[in-house]
Amino acid sequence: MQSNEKNTFDFQAFSDFKNLLAKHAQSKTLRVLLFTSGTEGYFSNGIEPSLMIGKSHDEVEKAVSLLIGTALDYFLFPVPTISLLSGHTMAAGAVFALFSDFRFMVDKGARIGFSEALVGLNFPSFPTMVLADLVGQKNARDLLYTGKQIKGKEALEIGLIDELVSPETIWTEGKKKADSLATLTFESARGIKTALRDYYRPVIDRVFSSDVANFTQTIQTPNGQEGFRSLIENRRPNFT
Repeated sequence: MQSNEKNTFDFQAFSDFKNLLAKHAQSKTLRVLLFTSGTEGYFSNGIEPSLMIGKSHDEVEKAVSLLIGTALDYFLFPVPTISLLSGHTMAAGAVFALFSDFRFMVDKGARIGFSEALVGLNFPSFPTMVLADLVGQKNARDLLYTGKQIKGKEALEIGLIDELVSPETIWTEGKKKADSLATLTFESARGIKTALRDYYRPVIDRVFSSDVANFTQTIQTPNGQEGFRSLIENRRPNFT
């Protein structure tokens, strides 16, 4: 990713990523996907705030549908995925990390967190389920209600990431893992990924519409709009 200085996702960035995933999903030779940042200091800081401020209901709903749809395309991508968290990983960026099969994170200069509560937003139910399955209900509860942003050591302790590595070696360590997974046959790479994800498909089908509707509604509230404005103005939000 290299969208801007904080790797936030605007509509075009989501569209480009969704199209890229669709293209590579059709590959007959791909065994593994490495996902990382080309921007120093950030894996991704989540949604670009200006995408959601002062927009009509239809505009916000379209953006939210694209956001959640792109994240689900990544979650269901047909081969193993490895995210290399070389910098701060927040909100929607943390969801993309969560939806990876493997997560490598630098041991300094980065935090990861689901910070939606800090800016007055809710959190979709499907990634909540995946997070709870990964780190346990108690840790998921604490991460979501507080919006706290944790360092790599704590993320490793609770199981949110798989490996903690130095900034200098994150690419080589991730590539080493990718090379190992690339020895899988075409059938194994896709068959095992399908087995790991099929459990979630009925849930995705059941909650997609409500996740989009609830997140759209929350963004359009006065508190949701204030939360996004506070991000642009780099200040604490003043909620009603």
